[in-house]
Amino acid sequence: MSNLSTMFQVSKVPKSSQMRTILDAVLPVEILPVFDDVFRRVDSGKILHKFRFLSGRYLFLMDTSEYFSSKKRSCPSCLQAKQQDGSVRFHHNILQVALAKPGFPQVLPITAEEICQEDGKNKQDCEINAAKRLIPRLVASHPHMDIVIVADGLYSHVPFVQLLRNHGLSFILVAKPDDHAALLEDLKGLREVGAVGGIERTDRKGRRHLYEYCNEVSLRSDAEMKTNWFSYRLINEDGKLGYENSWITDLRVTAQNVEELVEAGRSRWKIENENFNTLKNQGYHIEHNFGHGEKRLSFVMFLLNLLAFTIHQILELRDVLLQRLYKKIGSRKEMWVQIRTLVNLFVFDSWIFLLSFILDKRLRRSFHLTG
Repeated sequence: MSNLSTMFQVSKVPKSSQMRTILDAVLPVEILPVFDDVFRRVDSGKILHKFRFLSGRYLFLMDTSEYFSSKKRSCPSCLQAKQQDGSVRFHHNILQVALAKPGFPQVLPITAEEICQEDGKNKQDCEINAAKRLIPRLVASHPHMDIVIVADGLYSHVPFVQLLRNHGLSFILVAKPDDHAALLEDLKGLREVGAVGGIERTDRKGRRHLYEYCNEVSLRSDAEMKTNWFSYRLINEDGKLGYENSWITDLRVTAQNVEELVEAGRSRWKIENENFNTLKNQGYHIEHNFGHGEKRLSFVMFLLNLLAFTIHQILELRDVLLQRLYKKIGSRKEMWVQIRTLVNLFVFDSWIFLLSFILDKRLRRSFHLTG
């Protein structure tokens, strides 16, 4: 007997080494559709409406992260980075998309694309190429959703913006002035003719919130592509700059929606703080080397870990027992430490009984007495 058989109905449990051998032969494209299936079930369960923002749209945050690094262990898919001392660092990067909403605690992973060394190619893969592969797959998986891609300044350039437009996707992309000389020059002229709008709010702490916006701004000097632009500055009560950023979008910007658009643009950090940070530091150990194998084992192990995190996020939204447990313990990391400790020591009849066991002192007393 084991918890895999009693709690999860796994009939045959291979040894760790055999499990890695089996998974090394699995193609990532065989696992990725599971995320789509989970997403459809969530949609049918009426959870997704909680994520709506910007008049019913869905914010799909896109960002990359490194999940493995070593100077000793590697596989054919590893990216390579030459160090100053002449050594080579092997690493794995991932481009991921997650559904989020400003002010909402959960993020829901949607899909992922591996950034890897491809067979027969001398030039290494990169984030932009991974995004070009991911976008068509994302649209095919979610054709009926009104998606807004939220990403950093790496993507706010004409070729990628055109790719998003070709696939019917809206976007909010960081566009820092230093990276967009043509846009900055066009804004200068538009300001002179009064085409740049602005509003200012002062909060209870005395901080000033300054918003600017303009529609139909040239993204490139040839003026072939126009986008809409908005910016935000936070001036603290002491008069010092607390935050500053600017974005481009295909959505029309007005005095009525610019604050909400800024919230959407700033929510990009949720994929870093509440997704990658959780996977790395809150008990998922995503940076641990679970195995490299000879093919795609490292990425397959990442996807399985990400799938587990996705299920846990859904449970936090829907499972009353898990919600009570999380509230009681107060730390996601400590919660999983307790769960992991118990399943390593005892066999439980079900997931429900395990959570009830942690929550209910009477069950623990009964267990102690019978033991």
